[in-house]
Amino acid sequence: MDGFAFMALSENKRLPSIGVLMINYNQWDLTLKCVKSLLESEGVSVFIGLVDNNSRDPDPDWVTNIQEISFHRNSGNYGFIAGNIKAYEMVIQQNVDFVILLNNDTEVDPGMLLHLVTHFEKYPDTGLATPAISYAENRSIIWHAGGTFHPRKMGVRQLYATVADLPEMAVEVDQISGCAMMMRTELFKKIGYQNPDLFIYHEDVEQSLKSKEMGFKNYLVPEARMIHHVSITVGGVLSPFAVYYTHRNRYIFASRNLKKMDLFAFRLYYFAVTLVKTIIYPLKKSGNLVYWMWLALLHGVMNTPSRRPAALFPDPEGNK
Repeated sequence: MDGFAFMALSENKRLPSIGVLMINYNQWDLTLKCVKSLLESEGVSVFIGLVDNNSRDPDPDWVTNIQEISFHRNSGNYGFIAGNIKAYEMVIQQNVDFVILLNNDTEVDPGMLLHLVTHFEKYPDTGLATPAISYAENRSIIWHAGGTFHPRKMGVRQLYATVADLPEMAVEVDQISGCAMMMRTELFKKIGYQNPDLFIYHEDVEQSLKSKEMGFKNYLVPEARMIHHVSITVGGVLSPFAVYYTHRNRYIFASRNLKKMDLFAFRLYYFAVTLVKTIIYPLKKSGNLVYWMWLALLHGVMNTPSRRPAALFPDPEGNK
C-alpha cells in the first residue's frame, strides 16, 4: 500500500473537514439545491470548490455570498476532469482532510459525509468510499451503490437494485461512480490528475482501479445516503455527445489499464458491439449516432482525445 499517514479524526479537536469538488454547466438551480444540502451536513466542516464551465447564464450572487464556496468560472467548457482538478486546487488551500467528487445534480443527507468520514477512521485501508445513491424521482430505487468490474467489457455490474437490497454493513466494491467519490486529500494527487482532454466518462473506472492497484480497498458505505436527479445536461444516453465520449473513452481507458489478455478480449467485444449498434441505431431511428460512434472508435484507436469534435461541445482550444 502506498503509505499515507493516518490520524484518527476523533483525536483532532476540530471537526473533520471535507473539500467538495463540484462542476456546474447550465444547472444553477440544481447546483444551489446541492449546495444547500451540503451546508446542512452534520459533524463535519464543508468547503466547496465550485467550477462553472462557462454556462449560458451569468453567475448568481450566491456563488460569492456563501463563505463556504470558492468559485471559479472557466472561459470555456473544459470538461469534468479539468473542472475537478481546478476545484481540488481551490479546496486544498483550506487544508481539508478529505475530498469528495460530487455531481451538482445531487442532494446529500445531513449525515452522509460524517458516515463516510467515520468509515475512513474505522478502516484505514480505504482508498475510495461512496454512499448509496438513489434516484430523486423514486428514492427506493438505487442509481448507484458500487459495483463489480468486468474488464473484458469495461463495464460495471450493479450490486443492488433497491434500498431494501442494501447491506447493513460497509462492503468492498470494485468500482465507485464519480457522482459521489470520497478519498483522502493526498490520494487525489495520485489518481485524480488525469488528462483533461478525456473530458468526461470512464475516468471514475480508472480512479477505482488505481486505488486498488495502490493496495487500498474501495467501499460502499450503505448508511451514507444521497439522491441523484440524473442530469440531462448532455442530452441523455442516446445523444451524440454521450455516444461519442462514452464509446471513445471506453477504448482509451481500456488501453491504459487492462492486461494483455483482458485487453484482447475487450477489443473483440468492443468491435462486435460497434457492428451490432451500426445496425440497431438506424432501426431505432437514431441513424445519426452511427457516425458519432465510428468517429469515437477512430479517435479511441488512434488515442487522440484532443481531437474532440467542436460540433458536440464548444472546445476552448478550437480542436476539431
